[in-house]
Amino acid sequence: MNNWILLFAALFVLFATMFPTLSEAVTGERLTVGPPFFNKWMLPIGLILLFLTGYGPLTAWRKSTLINLRDQFLFPTIAGVVVGGAMLALGVRVWASGLCFAFSAFVVGTISQEFWRGARVRQGATGTDMLTAAIGLVARNKRRYGGYIIHVGIVLIFLGFAGNGFKRDEEVTLKPGQQATVGDFTVRLNSVKVTDDGQKQMVTADTTVLRNGKELARMYPARWFYRKHEEEPTTEVAIRRGFAEDVYLVMPAFSVEEQSASMGIHINPLVNWVWTGFGVLAIGTGIALLPETVFSFALASLPASAATASMLLLAMLMWPSTLFAQQAVPVVQKSALHRQIESEILCTCGCRQPVGTCGMLNCPGHKAQEDKLVAYLAEGKDHDQIIAAFVADFGSQAVLTAPIDKGFNRVIWVLPYVIGITGLIAIVVTARRWSSGPKVVAAGDAGLDPSISARLDDELRDLD
Repeated sequence: MNNWILLFAALFVLFATMFPTLSEAVTGERLTVGPPFFNKWMLPIGLILLFLTGYGPLTAWRKSTLINLRDQFLFPTIAGVVVGGAMLALGVRVWASGLCFAFSAFVVGTISQEFWRGARVRQGATGTDMLTAAIGLVARNKRRYGGYIIHVGIVLIFLGFAGNGFKRDEEVTLKPGQQATVGDFTVRLNSVKVTDDGQKQMVTADTTVLRNGKELARMYPARWFYRKHEEEPTTEVAIRRGFAEDVYLVMPAFSVEEQSASMGIHINPLVNWVWTGFGVLAIGTGIALLPETVFSFALASLPASAATASMLLLAMLMWPSTLFAQQAVPVVQKSALHRQIESEILCTCGCRQPVGTCGMLNCPGHKAQEDKLVAYLAEGKDHDQIIAAFVADFGSQAVLTAPIDKGFNRVIWVLPYVIGITGLIAIVVTARRWSSGPKVVAAGDAGLDPSISARLDDELRDLD
């Protein structure tokens, strides 16, 4: 299943990347396939791969009985259902953030169960404490359990991706003493300052960020104008990092005379979990590559009194070397339709990005497209009417991030379904062929000494 899904992703990306050239050859019009179209199909692919990360370790190669599946899947499934239900109760969208959280809990439940069961078996066989047994378990099969740690890193990365479903982006113009609230955060502009260090002139917005009424940080977004390159100013983004979310402040425009600043406020939840996940992934890779001698102390049978020394050693290894009157400025909330159209219309500045994510400063194309969109929405046009109006204004569908599902363009919408169904059929046929071999009836182990049975289980874990 893993291989077929990766093959599907490769073929889909290849075809979508080539589609502009194919459409030009067939219809004479070069149509763009933008990020929203790729995201639409890569989201389910990513969620399926995340699920398989937890599903794979729970199933034996080519053989699994119903009783075994029940015992293996019970705890991870409960973990996934509980977390999924909690996300639903909190109002988190089921697609795709809610499913991502539920599948992540399923994977973590799987990995926790694997470590717990393996450590318990090894503890009974060697007589060591639980911690030393867990370390010895990793030492016995570093590739397997290092791989599980890598899976934990992947879960953290996916949780960082899931946070994108809660991302908030707003733009507002402030004067000293005015403030705008986005989510739980309030941004207050204190002043706009101009300084010069001889190499560049710096225009800086002195802002205070508050959360639930309490001051959180002072942040200083700025524009820098270097000598002899004044027409190409750089934007200095102010970033306040946090465990739960990051706050980005961008100042795309300003007026020193009026002491006003146009402020882009971006709340990015869980983004730091992506970088944490890469760190955990590196740790898991390092464990898989460690030599045998590193864990030699945990490979032998140790008395329970060794628990204190083991914990001290693990700890050593893991130790890490208001002057203005406040005036609220209402933030204009964009409707769901507004944001959807922003992701489907390209900016005309040449960046080839959707209007909603254009990174150009003071971009005339962005402003023109946004003004049109606001006007169409004010006229009461629906989604299809607005799309048709943009295509008519531009003269072709090249202004869209994805071609309209009509005529030859329908090929790009149908192809993923064809590839997916073909892959599913191939998976079913392959699975049936593998499972149709001769049945082997294993002899019962009734009468075996419990300690021998536990040791046998410990040995067989490395052969699953």
